[in-house]
Amino acid sequence: MKKLYSVLTDDLEHCYITGSNTIAIHHVFGGPDRKVSERYGFLVPLRPDWHNLSSYGVHQNRELDLRFKRLAQGYYEDHIGSREQFRKEFRKSYL
Repeated sequence: MKKLYSVLTDDLEHCYITGSNTIAIHHVFGGPDRKVSERYGFLVPLRPDWHNLSSYGVHQNRELDLRFKRLAQGYYEDHIGSREQFRKEFRKSYL
């Protein structure tokens, strides 16, 4: 199993929102960008209900989803590349 890391939190063992130690790893950019999320550390630990088991979870909550996408893009622009490079890689800007 590969070692995952996050640039959005120092603690992948506890939910980003609640602090619970029951977590699922959320890939900020999923689908075709899942591996890119892993490469850049765009991962967030979330309690399963905050991940995809409720109406308020990130998969059903557009505002929460955008919050994480904006954090990831901000990190990208501060540490990796330009907004133009981000757009080329992720096909749109969230900022």
